Amino acid sequence: MTSDPPHPRPPNGPVVLLAGTRPEALKLIPLLRALPRLGLETALLDSGQHPGMVTAALAPFGLAPTEVLTPSRGSGSLAATVRGLREAAHEAIRRLAPRLLVVHGDTSTTYAGALAAHAAAVPLTHVEAGLRTAHPLRPFPEELFRRRVAALADLHFAPTAEATANLRREGITGMSVETVGNTIIDVLRETLARPAPHALRELLPPRAPLVVMTIHRRENAGRRLDPLCHAVLELLRSRTDLHVLCPQHPNPAVRARLQRRFAGHPRITLTDPLPYPVFVHALARAALVVTDSGGIQEEAPYLGVPVLVARENTERPEALGTGTTRLVPAHPQAVLDAAHELLAAPRPRPQAFDRTAPFGDGRAGERIARRLAHVIRSRPRTPGPRQPDPARETTP
Repeated sequence: MTSDPPHPRPPNGPVVLLAGTRPEALKLIPLLRALPRLGLETALLDSGQHPGMVTAALAPFGLAPTEVLTPSRGSGSLAATVRGLREAAHEAIRRLAPRLLVVHGDTSTTYAGALAAHAAAVPLTHVEAGLRTAHPLRPFPEELFRRRVAALADLHFAPTAEATANLRREGITGMSVETVGNTIIDVLRETLARPAPHALRELLPPRAPLVVMTIHRRENAGRRLDPLCHAVLELLRSRTDLHVLCPQHPNPAVRARLQRRFAGHPRITLTDPLPYPVFVHALARAALVVTDSGGIQEEAPYLGVPVLVARENTERPEALGTGTTRLVPAHPQAVLDAAHELLAAPRPRPQAFDRTAPFGDGRAGERIARRLAHVIRSRPRTPGPRQPDPARETTP
């Protein structure tokens, strides 16, 4: 076993990106590609939040994490999870001495990484910053996490003008905030330019109208998922032509309930999480999407697919404004009525990939990378690290 070096490394290491979930990994792909093109050493750390999911998400794009962390799980509570992720991220930061740390969105990994960077006095960049609902704790814990990360970040890359306005209202001003679009649109644009994967043909009936269902949030887990399942089963009873595709989230409180309610139904296909290219082309073929996902709300306008969002609120009001998305509480009759209405309505027209689009033109990664390169190169390389402040060591 080697001993620690007598002095910390200077903070002249790579730009470190941190991800622990499938959506984070996908949304950081444009940065993983753009930063090296600008001559910046880059490392992607898999936090270990959802074991194996980051690697699986990146594989179809020929990418892989630089390193996979092994956080302690503790009791399994949210606080213990964040604590374990933070400690693992802090150790990685100590070893790698990054010039800055990039986190994305509103996950436990994002918040833990922000805490670790703040404690180590490493500049923090927040991608997909500024999303807000009208309630400071809903959805929990995502809304709490993104608000806390905003208070810690040095650079904020907002996907929309509304997200930028949210940050301005919270007192984050000046050049630290930039509206760039959402990086998932970069990945979506690339994916749609390629032929549909052969795996899609093997997965679905060739001609049946398709409903795609994705559920993963705490507000719809366990028994709270039953109303949505009931609504989907009623929809299938009333529309015998429909087929449902339901990729299952790894959360056991979601997966077990879906298995209990849907397994064995002849017109429901339950799968593990699908590779992004397969999933996107399934969405593009869908007649309707039933979801509580944030990412699908961003993708749907560009696919021209109607989306029923089974939640009390959304941090993406821009999606509601496109006419592709309807917000409906997860009550059986409300979901069923909305599903019938959306299926009967004309299919929305796909949004073009341009600057007038709700979530950008599909070039957000390039904008973020150029800004980060400018910030890094405007700072002289330093002989030693900024000294961390022990008081910043915070647990949730």
